[in-house]
Amino acid sequence: MNQKRTVIYYLILSIAAAAMLFVLTFIVSSNVTHISIYKKLLVSGALVSSCIFGISLAIYPSWLKRLTKHGNYYPKKQRDQDISRKYQGHHPDCDKFQNHRLAIRAKTTCAGCLGLSIGSILSIGLVSIYIVLIREQTMNMSYAFFYFGLIAIGLVFIEIALPKRLAIVHVVSNILLVIGFFMVTIGIFEITRNEIFGLLSILFSFLWLDTRIRLSSWRHSQTCVDCSEKCKMY
Repeated sequence: MNQKRTVIYYLILSIAAAAMLFVLTFIVSSNVTHISIYKKLLVSGALVSSCIFGISLAIYPSWLKRLTKHGNYYPKKQRDQDISRKYQGHHPDCDKFQNHRLAIRAKTTCAGCLGLSIGSILSIGLVSIYIVLIREQTMNMSYAFFYFGLIAIGLVFIEIALPKRLAIVHVVSNILLVIGFFMVTIGIFEITRNEIFGLLSILFSFLWLDTRIRLSSWRHSQTCVDCSEKCKMY
C-alpha cells in the first residue's frame, strides 16, 4: 500500500471514529445524575497516562521505533545511502523544512513536537482541574466541550494540508490537537456518563494522532519529491 493510499485509509478511519462519537451523543442516554469519583479517576488517569506517553515521544521519538523495529530511527532507505544532511529538530537541515523548526536559545526544536509537549502538559493541568474543582458539569457545557474538541482536531488536519505554514502556527496547531483530545474525551464521558466511552475516545485520540503524523509524513515526502536536491531525506 503506497503512502498516499495509507493516508487516505487513515483519514477515512479517523472520520468514521469522529462520526461514531458524534452519533453516540444523540443515541446514548443515561439516567445517572452523578458520576462517581472512581469513574472520573479511571478516565482521567488514562488520559494523563496518554499525555505522559505523548510527551516522551515528542522529546525522544526514536525510542518506540527502536523497540518495535529494532532499528535506527531513520528509514532504511536513508541508512543505505550517504546522508548528506544532518537532522535538526527531527527534520532535515534544509530550507524546505524551515517552517517545521524553531530556534530557542540557540537550540533547534521541532515545532510539532514542542506543540504536542505543551498541549500534553496543559491537558494534564486541565485534567487536574476537572478532578479537583469541577464537581458537576452541565449538559450544555459537556456538548460544547465535545463539539469544540472535534472542531479543533479538524482544524489541525486542515493546517497540515496548507501549502505554506509558519513554525509558530505549527506549534499552536499541535497544542490545539491535544487540547482537542482532552475536550472530546471529557465531553463524551460527561454526556454518556459511561467510562467505556471515555476510554474509547482516548483510543480514538491515538488514531487521530497517528493520522496526523502520517499526513505530515506524506507532506514531507511530497516536499522532497518536488525538491531539485538529490538528498531525498524522506
